[in-house]
Amino acid sequence: MFNKLYEKTKPLIKKITPFLIILITFFILTMNLPYYISAPGGLINTKEKINESIKTKGSLNMTYVSEMHANIPTLFWALIDKNWDIEKEKDTVTGHESIEDLQYRNKMLLKEANCNALKVAYENSNVKYEITNTKIYITYIDDLSKTNLKVGDQIIKVDGKKINSKESLYKLIQNKKIGQKVYFNVLKDGKEETKYATLIDVNGKPKVGALVTNTFDLKSNKKITFNFKDSESGPSGGLMLALTIYSSLNNIDLTHGKTIAGTGTIEENGDVGPISGVKYKLIGAYDKGAQIFLVPDGENYKEAKKVKEEKGYDIDIVPVKNFKEALKYLENLS
Repeated sequence: MFNKLYEKTKPLIKKITPFLIILITFFILTMNLPYYISAPGGLINTKEKINESIKTKGSLNMTYVSEMHANIPTLFWALIDKNWDIEKEKDTVTGHESIEDLQYRNKMLLKEANCNALKVAYENSNVKYEITNTKIYITYIDDLSKTNLKVGDQIIKVDGKKINSKESLYKLIQNKKIGQKVYFNVLKDGKEETKYATLIDVNGKPKVGALVTNTFDLKSNKKITFNFKDSESGPSGGLMLALTIYSSLNNIDLTHGKTIAGTGTIEENGDVGPISGVKYKLIGAYDKGAQIFLVPDGENYKEAKKVKEEKGYDIDIVPVKNFKEALKYLENLS
């Protein structure tokens, strides 16, 4: 019986076998492996990220790192390309943080960076504005923390005191003692709950063992809105975004006809903070024709300078500590 069935289906098997081999090969080659790969990215013109921009002779650009889940072809290429680096999947998250929590944190960091860029640009432009609807979210919980707070909780009160900024939260916690139990009123999925944290010792100071991000609405007669894709995240474009918004608000071309790239977070007070992946961002920027690379002063600058020297790049590496330093440099470009 089986022999007869085989003889009848034999022609069909011969026909579909090549297709099955191709399908299986494709599946094997493209399936995700437990590794991530970091590689040089490129430039994103920040004019594309806001609704109101001016005509410029050159461009202000954010830089990014190309990150991908490894498969067999990309893993093989990473082994022979010195600019591509391999990292174990488990090392891309911190402690017991899930990939979903990491993605949420990076999304919230982008929102916070956008808010800070707006505030810094408006403040330095002497344009009247109002900050409303401030919200503070838990975006990371350390493994050493002693709390039932969860990622995504919106903090409303701490020990009965209303919290309206990260600074007020930090100040309140600093005035507590290590080992003290603190109670939080939080919103999660539209419901208010009371949670706690026993403050832990971090370098001799009381800490919750969590990271928070701060978002708000900025109201002004001169309105700027953002055009970011759902796939975009992270805070490292904050500095370049603030410069672009400033350029738009004041109708000033800061580029002087040059392709200017940069990276760095931006705080509400204008300070520029360090980022990761400087090597990949510099390589990507240079490959795309950038002539100037703005980078946070300190370790980021040292790393960028080292890469420039090793590769013999003809690009100006400019270290900046804050928004005003970056602005002054661009204003004085000839």
